[in-house]
Amino acid sequence: MLELKLESKAYDRRVLGPLEFRIEPGQRLALVGPSGCGKTTLLNIIAGLDSDYTGTRRVQREDLLIAYMFQEPRLLPWRTVAQNLVLAGTGEASVDAALAEVGLHDVAHLYPRQLSLGMARRVALARALAIKPDLLLLDEPLVSLDPPTAGQLRQLLKALLAERPWLSMVLVSHDPVDAQELADSWLSLEPKNERVLLPSEEKTASAG
Repeated sequence: MLELKLESKAYDRRVLGPLEFRIEPGQRLALVGPSGCGKTTLLNIIAGLDSDYTGTRRVQREDLLIAYMFQEPRLLPWRTVAQNLVLAGTGEASVDAALAEVGLHDVAHLYPRQLSLGMARRVALARALAIKPDLLLLDEPLVSLDPPTAGQLRQLLKALLAERPWLSMVLVSHDPVDAQELADSWLSLEPKNERVLLPSEEKTASAG
């Protein structure tokens, strides 16, 4: 589905060094490691949002659909929840069903400022799924949530992924629990540009 051969990514210093991996249809890959090790930077490269690096990124087909759920929900504050979903591609008649799928009811008329962070994250997830992506990118979807809310959202993500076995996912997280629950392979980014790939029983990726 997508292949990345990265030689180097730098700002004022090198952030990421040589690594190589492929994302296959239906694969769930977790990028884990401490803050500042380059996880989100790598996710942006995978998404095609950052092209300022040395290396190559190839997609299997031009119409590959990639949905990105950012760490901040990034909902348009002057639009209602329903309007945010419609702008992303949800049909007006499907808004309630899309929200129900992520465990929200009777919020379509609300504005983002009226939502808790957990609710806003669920709306952002519904928006990401609205385009029926081939690849779903999640940047710390559970960060800053209290443990019960994080646990609920983790189980929701797990259920939604199980319903979509064809959907590939790349998850950024500093929490090993997220990777264990949601991913089938890990790419661990360590300090000092050390990278260790932890293969799962089902899927593997290769880092160089």
